[in-house]
Amino acid sequence: MKLDIVKTGINGEGIAYLNGKPVFLPGAFPDETVDVILKEEQERYARGKVRSILVPSRERVESSCLEKDCDGCPFYFLSYPAQLKYKRQLLCEAVWKYGHVRESFVRDIRPSPEVTGYRSSLKLPVQDTETGIRSGMYRTGSNHFIPIDTCIAHDPRLEAIRRTVMAILREEHFPAFDGKHGLRTLIMRRISEQISIALITGNDTLSGSLIEKLSALPEVVSIVQSVNTEKHSPYPFGSRCRVLYGSAFLEAQFCGLSIRLSPESFFQVNLRQAEALYRMAVSKIDPCDVLYEAYCGIGVMSLLARDKAKKIYGAEAIEQAVQNAACNASANGVENCEFLVGDAAEVLRQLSAQTKVDTLLADPPRTGMDDAMIEAILSSSIRKIVYVSCSPATLGKNIGALKKDFTLQTILPFDMFPGTPHVESISVLTRNGTSDRQKKNRHRKRR
Repeated sequence: MKLDIVKTGINGEGIAYLNGKPVFLPGAFPDETVDVILKEEQERYARGKVRSILVPSRERVESSCLEKDCDGCPFYFLSYPAQLKYKRQLLCEAVWKYGHVRESFVRDIRPSPEVTGYRSSLKLPVQDTETGIRSGMYRTGSNHFIPIDTCIAHDPRLEAIRRTVMAILREEHFPAFDGKHGLRTLIMRRISEQISIALITGNDTLSGSLIEKLSALPEVVSIVQSVNTEKHSPYPFGSRCRVLYGSAFLEAQFCGLSIRLSPESFFQVNLRQAEALYRMAVSKIDPCDVLYEAYCGIGVMSLLARDKAKKIYGAEAIEQAVQNAACNASANGVENCEFLVGDAAEVLRQLSAQTKVDTLLADPPRTGMDDAMIEAILSSSIRKIVYVSCSPATLGKNIGALKKDFTLQTILPFDMFPGTPHVESISVLTRNGTSDRQKKNRHRKRR
Protein backbone atom coordinates (compact mmCIF):
# COMPACT_ATOMS: atom_id res chain seq x y z
CA MET A 1 0.00 0.00 0.00
CA LYS A 2 1.38 3.42 -0.98
CA LEU A 3 0.84 6.38 1.38
CA ASP A 4 2.05 9.99 1.58
CA ILE A 5 3.40 11.24 4.91
CA VAL A 6 1.94 14.62 5.82
CA LYS A 7 3.13 15.32 9.37
CA THR A 8 5.15 14.10 12.37
CA GLY A 9 3.66 12.47 15.47
CA ILE A 10 4.66 13.11 19.07
CA ASN A 11 6.88 10.00 19.11
CA GLY A 12 8.68 11.01 15.93
CA GLU A 13 6.66 8.71 13.67
CA GLY A 14 5.29 9.75 10.32
CA ILE A 15 1.54 10.25 9.95
CA ALA A 16 -0.36 9.47 6.75
CA TYR A 17 -4.11 9.37 6.20
CA LEU A 18 -6.17 6.49 4.83
CA ASN A 19 -9.83 7.27 4.21
CA GLY A 20 -9.55 10.16 6.66
CA LYS A 21 -8.01 7.98 9.39
CA PRO A 22 -4.47 8.73 10.67
CA VAL A 23 -1.94 5.95 10.10
CA PHE A 24 1.14 6.03 12.36
CA LEU A 25 4.31 4.89 10.60
CA PRO A 26 7.62 4.80 12.53
CA GLY A 27 10.64 5.55 10.37
CA ALA A 28 8.85 7.87 7.94
CA PHE A 29 8.95 11.66 7.69
CA PRO A 30 6.80 14.41 6.12
CA ASP A 31 6.93 14.76 2.32
CA GLU A 32 7.85 11.09 1.88
CA THR A 33 5.93 8.48 -0.08
CA VAL A 34 6.21 5.02 1.46
CA ASP A 35 5.09 1.47 0.82
CA VAL A 36 3.46 0.14 4.00
CA ILE A 37 1.60 -2.78 5.50
CA LEU A 38 -1.01 -2.20 8.18
CA LYS A 39 -0.24 -3.91 11.51
CA GLU A 40 -3.13 -2.63 13.63
CA GLU A 41 -6.40 -0.94 12.75
CA GLN A 42 -8.67 0.72 15.31
CA GLU A 43 -11.83 2.77 14.85
CA ARG A 44 -10.01 6.11 15.01
CA TYR A 45 -6.45 5.27 13.91
CA ALA A 46 -4.17 2.64 12.41
CA ARG A 47 -0.53 1.62 12.80
CA GLY A 48 1.67 0.29 10.07
CA LYS A 49 5.18 -0.74 9.10
CA VAL A 50 7.23 0.89 6.36
CA ARG A 51 8.39 -1.71 3.86
CA SER A 52 10.22 0.75 1.65
CA ILE A 53 10.62 4.46 1.07
CA LEU A 54 9.49 5.22 -2.48
CA VAL A 55 10.14 8.99 -2.40
CA PRO A 56 12.48 10.16 0.39
CA SER A 57 12.31 13.58 2.00
CA ARG A 58 14.99 16.06 1.02
CA GLU A 59 15.57 16.41 4.79
CA ARG A 60 16.39 12.71 5.28
CA VAL A 61 20.07 11.92 5.94
CA GLU A 62 22.21 8.85 6.55
CA SER A 63 22.49 8.26 10.29
CA SER A 64 25.71 7.23 12.05
CA CYS A 65 23.62 5.11 14.42
CA LEU A 66 24.36 1.41 13.95
CA GLU A 67 21.43 0.17 16.05
CA LYS A 68 18.85 -0.25 13.32
CA ASP A 69 16.37 -2.09 15.58
CA CYS A 70 16.34 0.70 18.18
CA ASP A 71 13.63 3.34 17.74
CA GLY A 72 14.74 5.61 20.61
CA CYS A 73 16.20 8.36 18.40
CA PRO A 74 14.16 8.48 15.14
CA PHE A 75 15.22 12.03 14.31
CA TYR A 76 18.85 11.00 13.72
CA PHE A 77 17.65 10.23 10.19
CA LEU A 78 16.80 13.93 9.69
CA SER A 79 19.12 16.84 9.08
CA TYR A 80 19.61 18.86 12.25
CA PRO A 81 17.77 21.97 10.96
CA ALA A 82 14.83 19.68 10.11
CA GLN A 83 14.94 18.17 13.62
CA LEU A 84 14.62 21.64 15.12
CA LYS A 85 11.80 22.58 12.76
CA TYR A 86 9.72 19.52 13.60
CA LYS A 87 10.37 19.81 17.36
CA ARG A 88 9.11 23.39 17.39
CA GLN A 89 6.13 22.31 15.29
CA LEU A 90 5.29 19.53 17.77
CA LEU A 91 5.52 22.01 20.66
CA CYS A 92 3.26 24.50 18.87
CA GLU A 93 0.69 21.82 18.05
CA ALA A 94 0.62 20.50 21.63
CA VAL A 95 0.24 23.84 23.40
CA TRP A 96 -2.52 24.83 20.96
CA LYS A 97 -4.35 21.50 21.33
CA TYR A 98 -4.18 21.41 25.14
CA GLY A 99 -3.91 25.08 26.11
CA HIS A 100 -5.15 27.08 23.08
CA VAL A 101 -1.80 28.87 22.95
CA ARG A 102 -1.08 30.52 19.61
CA GLU A 103 2.13 29.75 17.72
CA SER A 104 3.22 33.40 17.99
CA PHE A 105 4.05 32.81 21.67
CA VAL A 106 6.63 30.13 20.79
CA ARG A 107 10.09 31.52 20.00
CA ASP A 108 12.81 29.94 17.84
CA ILE A 109 14.28 26.78 19.30
CA ARG A 110 17.80 26.96 20.77
CA PRO A 111 19.97 24.27 19.13
CA SER A 112 22.08 21.90 21.21
CA PRO A 113 25.86 22.48 21.22
CA GLU A 114 26.31 18.76 20.49
CA VAL A 115 24.01 16.67 18.32
CA THR A 116 25.61 13.32 19.23
CA GLY A 117 27.56 12.26 22.32
CA TYR A 118 25.63 14.68 24.51
CA ARG A 119 24.09 12.35 27.10
CA SER A 120 26.07 12.44 30.34
CA SER A 121 24.02 9.68 31.96
CA LEU A 122 22.29 6.45 31.02
CA LYS A 123 19.61 4.28 32.58
CA LEU A 124 19.31 0.97 30.76
CA PRO A 125 17.38 -2.22 31.52
CA VAL A 126 19.29 -5.49 31.39
CA GLN A 127 18.35 -8.94 30.10
CA ASP A 128 20.01 -12.30 29.47
CA THR A 129 20.59 -13.11 25.79
CA GLU A 130 22.24 -15.93 23.87
CA THR A 131 25.55 -14.08 24.20
CA GLY A 132 25.15 -13.35 27.90
CA ILE A 133 23.85 -10.39 29.90
CA ARG A 134 23.21 -7.30 27.76
CA SER A 135 21.96 -3.76 28.38
CA GLY A 136 19.55 -2.14 25.98
CA MET A 137 16.13 -0.56 25.59
CA TYR A 138 12.51 -1.55 25.14
CA ARG A 139 10.90 -0.76 21.82
CA THR A 140 8.49 2.15 22.18
CA GLY A 141 5.15 1.07 23.60
CA SER A 142 6.16 -2.58 24.06
CA ASN A 143 8.01 -5.07 26.24
CA HIS A 144 10.27 -6.07 23.34
CA PHE A 145 13.89 -5.79 24.54
CA ILE A 146 16.51 -4.53 22.10
CA PRO A 147 20.18 -5.06 23.07
CA ILE A 148 22.28 -1.96 22.42
CA ASP A 149 25.94 -2.41 21.50
CA THR A 150 26.74 1.25 20.81
CA CYS A 151 24.72 4.42 21.38
CA ILE A 152 25.83 7.58 19.57
CA ALA A 153 23.76 9.77 21.90
CA HIS A 154 25.89 8.83 24.93
CA ASP A 155 29.02 10.68 25.98
CA PRO A 156 31.69 8.63 24.13
CA ARG A 157 33.77 8.08 27.27
CA LEU A 158 30.73 7.02 29.27
CA GLU A 159 29.64 4.72 26.46
CA ALA A 160 33.07 3.05 26.30
CA ILE A 161 32.98 2.37 30.04
CA ARG A 162 29.41 1.02 29.76
CA ARG A 163 30.52 -1.56 27.23
CA THR A 164 33.40 -2.59 29.48
CA VAL A 165 31.06 -2.84 32.50
CA MET A 166 28.79 -5.21 30.57
CA ALA A 167 31.80 -7.29 29.44
CA ILE A 168 32.92 -7.60 33.08
CA LEU A 169 29.43 -8.69 34.17
CA ARG A 170 29.44 -11.40 31.51
CA GLU A 171 32.94 -12.45 32.53
CA GLU A 172 31.78 -12.74 36.15
CA HIS A 173 28.66 -14.69 35.04
CA PHE A 174 26.39 -12.20 36.78
CA PRO A 175 22.82 -12.86 35.59
CA ALA A 176 20.02 -10.54 34.60
CA PHE A 177 17.10 -10.04 36.97
CA ASP A 178 14.72 -13.01 37.25
CA GLY A 179 12.29 -11.53 39.75
CA LYS A 180 14.41 -12.26 42.81
CA HIS A 181 18.09 -12.12 41.83
CA GLY A 182 20.31 -10.58 39.20
CA LEU A 183 20.93 -7.18 37.61
CA ARG A 184 17.76 -5.29 36.71
CA THR A 185 19.01 -1.85 35.58
CA LEU A 186 22.39 -0.27 34.91
CA ILE A 187 22.61 3.45 35.77
CA MET A 188 25.74 5.46 35.03
CA ARG A 189 26.61 9.15 35.07
CA ARG A 190 29.70 11.10 33.94
CA ILE A 191 30.41 14.67 34.98
CA SER A 192 33.71 16.52 35.45
CA GLU A 193 35.55 13.40 34.20
CA GLN A 194 34.13 11.30 37.03
CA ILE A 195 31.88 8.28 36.57
CA SER A 196 29.37 6.77 38.99
CA ILE A 197 27.89 3.31 38.55
CA ALA A 198 24.62 2.25 40.17
CA LEU A 199 23.62 -1.41 39.96
CA ILE A 200 19.90 -2.03 40.55
CA THR A 201 19.67 -5.68 41.56
CA GLY A 202 17.62 -8.31 43.27
CA ASN A 203 18.66 -9.80 46.59
CA ASP A 204 22.27 -10.32 45.55
CA THR A 205 25.66 -9.97 47.21
CA LEU A 206 28.18 -8.77 44.65
CA SER A 207 31.50 -10.59 44.65
CA GLY A 208 34.72 -8.88 45.63
CA SER A 209 36.12 -9.82 42.22
CA LEU A 210 33.32 -8.00 40.39
CA ILE A 211 33.65 -4.87 42.52
CA GLU A 212 37.43 -4.87 42.13
CA LYS A 213 37.22 -5.07 38.33
CA LEU A 214 34.60 -2.32 38.10
CA SER A 215 36.46 -0.01 40.49
CA ALA A 216 39.61 -0.33 38.39
CA LEU A 217 37.92 1.23 35.35
CA PRO A 218 39.11 4.74 34.38
CA GLU A 219 37.25 7.69 35.97
CA VAL A 220 35.04 5.43 38.14
CA VAL A 221 34.82 7.05 41.58
CA SER A 222 31.56 5.60 42.87
CA ILE A 223 29.86 2.19 42.74
CA VAL A 224 26.57 1.69 44.58
CA GLN A 225 23.93 -1.04 44.77
CA SER A 226 20.20 -0.66 45.27
CA VAL A 227 17.90 -3.66 45.75
CA ASN A 228 14.54 -3.47 43.95
CA THR A 229 12.42 -6.62 43.65
CA GLU A 230 9.08 -4.86 43.17
CA LYS A 231 7.40 -6.44 40.15
CA HIS A 232 6.00 -3.29 38.52
CA SER A 233 8.28 -0.60 39.84
CA PRO A 234 7.79 2.87 38.28
CA TYR A 235 11.06 4.01 39.83
CA PRO A 236 14.35 2.16 39.22
CA PHE A 237 15.82 2.53 42.71
CA GLY A 238 14.55 0.38 45.53
CA SER A 239 16.30 0.40 48.90
CA ARG A 240 18.68 3.21 49.76
CA CYS A 241 21.93 2.85 47.84
CA ARG A 242 24.68 0.85 49.52
CA VAL A 243 28.18 2.06 48.69
CA LEU A 244 30.35 -0.71 47.26
CA TYR A 245 33.30 1.48 46.27
CA GLY A 246 34.33 5.10 46.61
CA SER A 247 31.81 7.81 47.40
CA ALA A 248 28.03 7.77 47.62
CA PHE A 249 27.89 10.72 45.20
CA LEU A 250 29.75 12.71 42.57
CA GLU A 251 31.26 16.09 43.38
CA ALA A 252 31.63 18.28 40.32
CA GLN A 253 31.56 21.77 38.84
CA PHE A 254 28.49 22.98 36.97
CA CYS A 255 27.36 26.52 36.07
CA GLY A 256 30.19 27.86 38.19
CA LEU A 257 28.88 25.95 41.21
CA SER A 258 30.35 23.11 43.23
CA ILE A 259 27.65 20.44 43.26
CA ARG A 260 27.06 17.10 44.96
CA LEU A 261 25.00 14.58 43.03
CA SER A 262 23.64 11.27 44.36
CA PRO A 263 22.71 8.44 41.94
CA GLU A 264 19.00 8.81 42.84
CA SER A 265 18.94 12.55 42.15
CA PHE A 266 17.55 13.85 38.87
CA PHE A 267 19.93 15.91 36.76
CA GLN A 268 19.75 17.03 33.14
CA VAL A 269 21.66 14.75 30.75
CA ASN A 270 22.76 17.39 28.21
CA LEU A 271 25.10 19.40 30.43
CA ARG A 272 26.09 22.25 28.09
CA GLN A 273 22.51 22.82 26.99
CA ALA A 274 21.28 22.48 30.58
CA GLU A 275 23.57 25.31 31.61
CA ALA A 276 22.08 27.54 28.90
CA LEU A 277 18.55 26.49 29.92
CA TYR A 278 19.11 27.14 33.63
CA ARG A 279 20.74 30.51 33.06
CA MET A 280 17.90 31.57 30.76
CA ALA A 281 15.27 30.46 33.28
CA VAL A 282 16.97 32.38 36.10
CA SER A 283 17.30 35.47 33.89
CA LYS A 284 13.47 35.56 33.66
CA ILE A 285 13.10 35.92 37.44
CA ASP A 286 12.52 39.49 38.62
CA PRO A 287 14.09 40.68 41.89
CA CYS A 288 11.67 39.67 44.64
CA ASP A 289 11.33 38.94 48.32
CA VAL A 290 10.40 35.24 48.25
CA LEU A 291 11.12 32.75 45.46
CA TYR A 292 9.81 29.19 45.57
CA GLU A 293 11.40 26.50 43.38
CA ALA A 294 9.12 23.48 43.05
CA TYR A 295 10.62 20.13 42.00
CA CYS A 296 14.03 21.63 42.78
CA GLY A 297 16.16 18.48 42.47
CA ILE A 298 19.65 19.21 43.78
CA GLY A 299 18.93 22.95 43.88
CA VAL A 300 21.08 24.27 41.02
CA MET A 301 18.55 26.84 39.74
CA SER A 302 17.83 28.07 43.26
CA LEU A 303 21.54 28.61 43.84
CA LEU A 304 21.92 30.42 40.51
CA ALA A 305 19.01 32.66 41.53
CA ARG A 306 20.51 33.51 44.94
CA ASP A 307 20.80 37.22 44.09
CA LYS A 308 17.25 37.42 42.74
CA ALA A 309 15.41 36.99 46.05
CA LYS A 310 15.84 37.75 49.72
CA LYS A 311 14.69 34.23 50.58
CA ILE A 312 14.50 31.12 48.40
CA TYR A 313 12.68 27.90 49.27
CA GLY A 314 13.08 24.71 47.26
CA ALA A 315 10.97 21.56 47.50
CA GLU A 316 11.68 18.07 46.21
CA ALA A 317 10.07 14.69 46.95
CA ILE A 318 13.35 12.73 46.83
CA GLU A 319 15.12 13.01 50.17
CA GLN A 320 18.61 12.33 48.79
CA ALA A 321 18.22 15.19 46.30
CA VAL A 322 17.24 17.60 49.09
CA GLN A 323 20.29 16.50 51.08
CA ASN A 324 22.40 17.20 48.00
CA ALA A 325 20.77 20.62 47.61
CA ALA A 326 21.51 21.58 51.22
CA CYS A 327 25.15 20.47 50.83
CA ASN A 328 25.39 22.39 47.55
CA ALA A 329 24.12 25.58 49.21
CA SER A 330 26.68 25.19 52.00
CA ALA A 331 29.54 24.38 49.61
CA ASN A 332 28.83 27.52 47.57
CA GLY A 333 28.32 29.83 50.54
CA VAL A 334 24.64 30.47 49.74
CA GLU A 335 22.77 31.34 52.91
CA ASN A 336 19.35 32.48 51.67
CA CYS A 337 18.24 29.08 50.29
CA GLU A 338 16.29 26.52 52.31
CA PHE A 339 15.42 23.11 50.87
CA LEU A 340 12.50 20.97 52.03
CA VAL A 341 11.46 17.36 51.46
CA GLY A 342 7.86 17.15 50.36
CA ASP A 343 5.15 17.35 47.73
CA ALA A 344 5.42 20.55 45.69
CA ALA A 345 1.77 21.56 46.22
CA GLU A 346 1.76 20.82 49.94
CA VAL A 347 4.95 22.79 50.54
CA LEU A 348 3.55 25.74 48.57
CA ARG A 349 0.36 25.71 50.67
CA GLN A 350 2.42 25.66 53.87
CA LEU A 351 4.66 28.49 52.68
CA SER A 352 1.69 30.57 51.53
CA ALA A 353 0.19 30.31 55.03
CA GLN A 354 3.42 31.68 56.52
CA THR A 355 4.69 34.23 54.00
CA LYS A 356 3.93 35.96 50.71
CA VAL A 357 5.48 33.99 47.84
CA ASP A 358 6.26 36.32 44.93
CA THR A 359 7.69 34.05 42.25
CA LEU A 360 7.45 30.38 41.31
CA LEU A 361 10.25 28.56 39.51
CA ALA A 362 9.19 25.05 38.51
CA ASP A 363 10.71 22.12 36.63
CA PRO A 364 8.15 19.30 37.08
CA PRO A 365 8.50 15.74 35.76
CA ARG A 366 7.04 14.72 32.42
CA THR A 367 3.61 14.35 34.01
CA GLY A 368 3.61 18.10 34.68
CA MET A 369 1.94 19.87 37.58
CA ASP A 370 -0.94 17.95 39.12
CA ASP A 371 -4.34 19.45 39.98
CA ALA A 372 -3.29 20.05 43.58
CA MET A 373 -0.29 22.11 42.44
CA ILE A 374 -2.40 24.17 40.01
CA GLU A 375 -4.91 24.91 42.78
CA ALA A 376 -2.12 25.84 45.22
CA ILE A 377 -0.71 28.29 42.67
CA LEU A 378 -4.07 29.88 41.95
CA SER A 379 -4.72 30.26 45.68
CA SER A 380 -1.29 31.78 46.38
CA SER A 381 0.12 35.30 46.10
CA ILE A 382 2.49 34.29 43.27
CA ARG A 383 2.82 37.04 40.67
CA LYS A 384 5.17 35.36 38.20
CA ILE A 385 5.85 31.78 37.07
CA VAL A 386 8.94 30.57 35.25
CA TYR A 387 8.02 27.05 34.14
CA VAL A 388 10.63 24.63 32.74
CA SER A 389 8.88 21.78 30.90
CA CYS A 390 9.98 18.57 29.20
CA SER A 391 6.48 17.69 27.93
CA PRO A 392 4.62 19.96 25.48
CA ALA A 393 1.33 18.16 26.17
CA THR A 394 1.35 18.58 29.95
CA LEU A 395 2.72 22.12 29.53
CA GLY A 396 -0.27 22.97 27.34
CA LYS A 397 -2.70 21.47 29.88
CA ASN A 398 -1.06 23.36 32.76
CA ILE A 399 -1.07 26.68 30.88
CA GLY A 400 -4.72 26.12 30.03
CA ALA A 401 -5.55 25.64 33.72
CA LEU A 402 -3.44 28.60 34.85
CA LYS A 403 -5.08 30.95 32.34
CA LYS A 404 -7.80 31.51 34.93
CA ASP A 405 -5.50 33.96 36.74
CA PHE A 406 -2.31 34.14 34.65
CA THR A 407 -1.29 35.40 31.22
CA LEU A 408 1.34 33.63 29.15
CA GLN A 409 4.15 35.94 28.05
CA THR A 410 6.41 33.63 26.05
CA ILE A 411 7.63 30.07 25.46
CA LEU A 412 11.35 29.55 24.82
CA PRO A 413 12.15 26.08 23.37
CA PHE A 414 15.51 24.33 23.85
CA ASP A 415 16.72 21.20 22.09
CA MET A 416 17.86 19.14 25.06
CA PHE A 417 17.58 15.74 23.34
CA PRO A 418 18.89 15.72 19.74
CA GLY A 419 17.85 12.71 17.69
CA THR A 420 14.53 12.44 19.55
CA PRO A 421 11.22 14.28 19.16
CA HIS A 422 11.43 15.54 22.76
CA VAL A 423 11.73 19.28 23.37
CA GLU A 424 12.37 21.24 26.55
CA SER A 425 11.02 24.75 27.05
CA ILE A 426 10.79 27.70 29.42
CA SER A 427 7.41 29.41 29.77
CA VAL A 428 6.92 32.74 31.50
CA LEU A 429 3.51 33.63 32.96
CA THR A 430 2.41 36.68 34.95
CA ARG A 431 -0.66 37.08 37.12
CA ASN A 432 -3.39 39.08 35.43
CA GLY A 433 -3.17 42.78 36.25
CA THR A 434 0.58 42.69 36.88
CA SER A 435 3.24 43.57 34.33
CA ASP A 436 6.98 42.99 34.59
CA ARG A 437 7.48 46.78 34.57
CA GLN A 438 5.07 47.30 37.47
CA LYS A 439 6.79 44.61 39.54
CA LYS A 440 10.26 45.99 38.85
CA ASN A 441 9.12 49.49 39.81
CA ARG A 442 7.66 48.23 43.09
CA HIS A 443 10.89 46.45 43.90
CA ARG A 444 12.95 49.58 43.20
CA LYS A 445 10.70 51.60 45.54
CA ARG A 446 11.14 49.03 48.34
CA ARG A 447 14.89 49.29 47.98
